[in-house]
Amino acid sequence: MKEGVSRFKRGLVLRAAAKLFSERGYAATTIDAITDELSASKRAIYDHFAGKAEILVEICEQAVRFSVDLAERIAREPGDPVAKLRLLARDFTGIVIENQDYIAISSREMKFLPEDSYRRILRMQERFDRILRSILAEGVARGCFELADPAMTGLAISGMIIWVHRWYRAGGRLSRQEIAEAMAETALRMAAAPGARRADPHSPG
Repeated sequence: MKEGVSRFKRGLVLRAAAKLFSERGYAATTIDAITDELSASKRAIYDHFAGKAEILVEICEQAVRFSVDLAERIAREPGDPVAKLRLLARDFTGIVIENQDYIAISSREMKFLPEDSYRRILRMQERFDRILRSILAEGVARGCFELADPAMTGLAISGMIIWVHRWYRAGGRLSRQEIAEAMAETALRMAAAPGARRADPHSPG
């Protein structure tokens, strides 16, 4: 039970800090501002984090960890490359939307990370890129995809999906599910996957 309470309190600190990092920027946010946001003492922070930099590390790491876990799980599962690409693009979009604030902070504030943490998180991002590239390369080898450069296409697909964090708004014209499905279809068209729907100028995607 103590471990569960600790995780809960740690999560409260992360959410408060993420709100302020998003609104003010990392450099302009102080520990005092985070404690004010929490309506708590500094001990509530220092019981869980060594300081503001460690909070940023955790936010940036979480922004990447869920997508890497997803990619690794899909890579292990049986299935053809088309199905894997569709699933990865769809669920990756869902992760980006669900973790919109963390991803926005990560994309903007990683320059403030300690060097060792920065390199570790970059390696996590590269792991995701390698898995996506391998799915595309397998698809080319099996005749499922028609593309000249799996690495470049993978970066284009992941960049397209990551960018969702910049424009997604809750209650917008499209639901989360509709956006995720549209991104999956677009990823398949980018890979020239047989069976992907042709673009309809009147459709939401």
